[in-house]
Amino acid sequence: MEKRLIHADPGARSGAVGAWITNTLSGKSFDVGVQDGVNFHKIHYLYDIAELVNFQGIKIRIQPTYKMIDLHTLLFLRKNVHTQIPTFTRDEYSLETFTKLWEFSKITFAHNNTLNNNLYDHIITFDDTFNTTAMINLYKEVCKTDPTPVQINALVETNKLSNIYINKNHSTSIVKLCLNMEKELSLKEEERFWSIVDVYKNTPIAQLYDTISAKIESNNYGILNDT
Repeated sequence: MEKRLIHADPGARSGAVGAWITNTLSGKSFDVGVQDGVNFHKIHYLYDIAELVNFQGIKIRIQPTYKMIDLHTLLFLRKNVHTQIPTFTRDEYSLETFTKLWEFSKITFAHNNTLNNNLYDHIITFDDTFNTTAMINLYKEVCKTDPTPVQINALVETNKLSNIYINKNHSTSIVKLCLNMEKELSLKEEERFWSIVDVYKNTPIAQLYDTISAKIESNNYGILNDT
């Protein structure tokens, strides 16, 4: 079998994709990479382009999207942060969790913007990993054959475990809200006249989303004049 490289940010389901295209997806699993011991070359962040350019095999990129950054950051939180930092808070509605995921999301999109997409054989999005048709197409392109009904069922059941409902006041929803609204309105975090820290400290959890949403408007952003 030709070697496979998957370049995906933490939480972007490289394990699930790797298992899918190497015929090692054994059944439904929340963290496929841990359960199935998938054999592929994984890159989270590309520090040396030679690692990509010199790889002899099929190269796949899983891109982040603004549409599903809430689920992406949730999987990063539960699969990476909670397992690698045992002391990190388990309060997923806290300011600490929001701050961790906010910084992660900014790094993720900044990293993606530096990449040359022409260096990959196949590019899919994080959203595509939950799209059965997109995954079947990827499988056929990489493996040059059709997946079996058993394989497809394993994919569908695995996706069900990771496609988690997210409450609108959850920290990942707030991350998505700020990223998408500020992007849509061409607003900058560093020009906020309001403080996310103050909102978290002074707002009941059930009102977080609506309170922050109301603050993301042009009148609440600008450059402070120190004179």
